Amino acid sequence: MFIDTYIAIPLWILSIFGFFCLVLRVYSALDIFRRKKQGTYTLIISARNQEDAVEGVVRSFVLGAGLDSAEEKLLQIVLLDMGSDDDTPKIMENLSRDYSIVRLIEPDDLAVCLKNLV
Repeated sequence: MFIDTYIAIPLWILSIFGFFCLVLRVYSALDIFRRKKQGTYTLIISARNQEDAVEGVVRSFVLGAGLDSAEEKLLQIVLLDMGSDDDTPKIMENLSRDYSIVRLIEPDDLAVCLKNLV
């Protein structure tokens, strides 16, 4: 009678330990799945008189986002012109027409967006 008890106690301990290991593995799998969904980001680029660099920077981010899409997802690129005197606004406008994830914001529009946030 006591031998059955001595065998049953370790078996119960092992089964409870196995159950907790199973719960932990399921939780970690769900956590990994949730983290993959949270890997989206929005990039904000402000520029003033950067006609030589802005197009290359934006295109490299767009192309890089396509390559690394398994880990992170580039949701949107927001371009903000800070009152340029050169062709930077025209380049930014062309980029916003070329790519659907690129959006151009003028300084006046930024003030309206900030007022809506407050």
